[in-house]
Amino acid sequence: MEELQSQFQIETPELPGRGDRMSEPPLKDKQEAVADILEQIKRTRQKEVPYLIYGHSMGAILGFEICHAMEKENDAPVHFVATGYPGPGIKDTPPIADLPKTEFFAEVRKLGGISDEVMQYEELLDFFEPLLRGDFGLLENKNNQTPNIKIKTPVYAVMGKNEKYALNIRNWANYTEASCECQIVNGNHFFINQNFNYLSQVIKNLMNATTAK
Repeated sequence: MEELQSQFQIETPELPGRGDRMSEPPLKDKQEAVADILEQIKRTRQKEVPYLIYGHSMGAILGFEICHAMEKENDAPVHFVATGYPGPGIKDTPPIADLPKTEFFAEVRKLGGISDEVMQYEELLDFFEPLLRGDFGLLENKNNQTPNIKIKTPVYAVMGKNEKYALNIRNWANYTEASCECQIVNGNHFFINQNFNYLSQVIKNLMNATTAK
């Protein structure tokens, strides 16, 4: 992260219920979440300065729609990097947000949404439970389904080979009119922890290729 920060300005928007906004109630409407992040981007955005959007898992779902929104404002990112998500339209698992705690975490674990280390500590499960239920509830709400849209931004997608839908990663090509590069690396949903240097290099290469033009 330090190497990236030394070369680029990095902004990390936070949704209500997380980080410095922990005291705020989590959002249940995806469009509200997209609008919230868009507002944060616009507050720090310097027009004419190239930028990319990166999102992991739910962040990739939101990032896709944020790219589309920024395109409509003629301020598109130069690239969209999505990890831990195979793109819209893939048939997902049955809803789990309202399952009892034990069943809920068993399903989250199957999906690779929580590490084995966290599963060992009840106090950590208590901490993450409302956040995870909020995330899954937001995504499972039928009113929050991703619209059938395509972006004009190039996509670079990465998934861990042990993720459930890793073999569907080429699905991203159906949702961009630009180029789409897909990679599968070793690991599960948390592959970013073991492949941070790789992802950092991907981001640097994409940004440097843009500024070199």
